[in-house]
Amino acid sequence: MAAGDGSVGSQLHELYAQAQAARRQSAVLAGQLRAAQQNTAETLRLIHAAWDRAEQLRQLWLGNSPGADRLRYSAYARLQARLASMPVIEQAKGIIMAQCGWPEDQAFDALRRASQRENIKLRDLAARIVATTARGEIAQPQPGPPAAAADPDSRTAAG
Repeated sequence: MAAGDGSVGSQLHELYAQAQAARRQSAVLAGQLRAAQQNTAETLRLIHAAWDRAEQLRQLWLGNSPGADRLRYSAYARLQARLASMPVIEQAKGIIMAQCGWPEDQAFDALRRASQRENIKLRDLAARIVATTARGEIAQPQPGPPAAAADPDSRTAAG
């Protein structure tokens, strides 16, 4: 029994040592957590201060800009315009794909090149193509691209 008692005693001593080590490690980790929380709070304070300063600068800049420039440079206004023009561009792209039998990327590339060549906004060209098709002015599929989206290299002598 003495041997068994010594074994149990040594196991208890081992468990006690492990518990003390775990407490010390817990105290160290708690200190690290407090330091991380303080760093996070300071970083968050700096972010809020920078955000407030950026907002002040934006308001100052907008206050000095004419009204038309506000919409031109407003990210929100640009996003709204882009979202409004996406459906008509997709429709025009679909029309070109159907008429020419081209894949989506080729149809968009033709639309983009025609927009640059004609020096008009892509959304305006797309709206023109959709309106022309809706009026039924393009009755039959063309072997090449529609006139507005034709590749400059494939234009005929009349173009």
